[in-house]
Amino acid sequence: MAHLGADVLIGQLVMADFDGTEPSPYLRRLITEHRLGGVVLFQKNIQHPAQVARLCRDLQHLARQAGLPPLLIAMDQEGGPVERLPLGLPGAMAIGATRSAAFAETAGGITGRALRAVGVNINFAPVLDVNTNPANPVIGLRSFGEEPDLVSRLGRAFIAGLHQEGVAATGKHFPGHGDADLDSHAALPVVRHAIDRLEAVEFHPFRQAIQDGLGAVMTAHVAFTHADTAPATLSPAILQRMLREGWGFDGVVFTDSLAMAPIARIGAGRAAVQALLAGADVLLACGGPRVQEEVIDSVRQAAEQGVLSIDRLGQSRRRLVALRARMWRDAPRVDEAERIVGNADDLLRAREIAEHAVTLVRDEAHNVPLQSGQLRVLTLAPATVRVEPTLGEMLRRFRPLDDLVLRSGDEVDPAAIAGDPLIIVTHNRGRPDPWQIEVVRRAHESAGRRLIVVATGTPYDLASLPPVPTYLATYGREPVMLMAAARVLAGEIPPRGRLPVSIPDHYPVGHGIV
Repeated sequence: MAHLGADVLIGQLVMADFDGTEPSPYLRRLITEHRLGGVVLFQKNIQHPAQVARLCRDLQHLARQAGLPPLLIAMDQEGGPVERLPLGLPGAMAIGATRSAAFAETAGGITGRALRAVGVNINFAPVLDVNTNPANPVIGLRSFGEEPDLVSRLGRAFIAGLHQEGVAATGKHFPGHGDADLDSHAALPVVRHAIDRLEAVEFHPFRQAIQDGLGAVMTAHVAFTHADTAPATLSPAILQRMLREGWGFDGVVFTDSLAMAPIARIGAGRAAVQALLAGADVLLACGGPRVQEEVIDSVRQAAEQGVLSIDRLGQSRRRLVALRARMWRDAPRVDEAERIVGNADDLLRAREIAEHAVTLVRDEAHNVPLQSGQLRVLTLAPATVRVEPTLGEMLRRFRPLDDLVLRSGDEVDPAAIAGDPLIIVTHNRGRPDPWQIEVVRRAHESAGRRLIVVATGTPYDLASLPPVPTYLATYGREPVMLMAAARVLAGEIPPRGRLPVSIPDHYPVGHGIV
């Protein structure tokens, strides 16, 4: 390590994003001149699996030409609402509804094989946050549930599936984003629980996963007042004294994006230095060249001034060397990427998970399975949410029906919500949508006991609805989830899922009509 200068060490501790589906000129310069350690791929970088494999191959070729170790190439491939490759897997909360570690490990294995096929060696997943707050605007479906033991058990199984494929898992968002009522992309959430509660709930899945051999975590831009007023990303009390010294974790700590609001208000460069001093190892310099230059320049200045020692930078490099040793080393084969990603066998496994997840929460009118006769399906969706395919399209495979879609704020024709048996499909983003709640209220007045509500977001909406007679939860809008719901409604399969979260004042965790 003595032969490595500060510039090389600094570059190796930075990961960057970029625009486009091939290495941009600026990214090439980051790799060759700034000795960049890794890249993060987002949807803007992805067209199809073969293109991603070519991209990763080209990026690694650039690193080899520059005499660098293999690049860390990462994605947020959680499944459900957060996926970059089109795997169509149910998300964490859907897996939580199955309560099956075997399904979680299967999902991790499918994910790991797909990432390896395209050349991605780090997955910024699973989410180990315990979603105890129904108003959480950013975690929700991304969490396995509200029970620390369930989140721990399923999270560790998902990690095992990834590791079996040679892909490094990253537990996030350490030390816990599940009880936040703000989105840390836009503001600084504050968690005020005492240490006993944090140890029992928020910290539990992370501690268990680390004991099982988890090699990397990603920090949360969340303040925990028991330890600090600063975000955990910048807190020595949390990263150094608790995680490193208290828990004995010697793995890699990734920051969340330094372009997010709680960090941007401090300044990405200043925050980057504080994060390294606090105990972080890899700085996610997302947000384009301005952020990336600021981060690299600020860390270099701190090293030159002695604020950051070569020894401190070397500690992080040593941890990265250990992490790289656990990753697969084969170059991606472009001709195999399309065959592996989203293959028929994996889609069958995804379908099996989905069919064990769909939860019949209430059916006081015995509407499930559906009776014969005319049927209408009305899908309600926020303006920016993709609604293809619809539940109606899936259900039409089993019986004729009318299929309608309304976007948030659209005028509702009274005839659309009156008369015949009616299925209303809702979708929230962590908080109930007042417009959707009002449509359901009016439909309940008209359709009464003939009304079925299918929640494709989190199941918490039921607490805000009138007493609808039948309520089904899918925990996502993925085609496999909608098809599973259609099969339950048509009587092709029984409902099998159980709530992985409680619905306040209505149903406890674990409830489900099976």
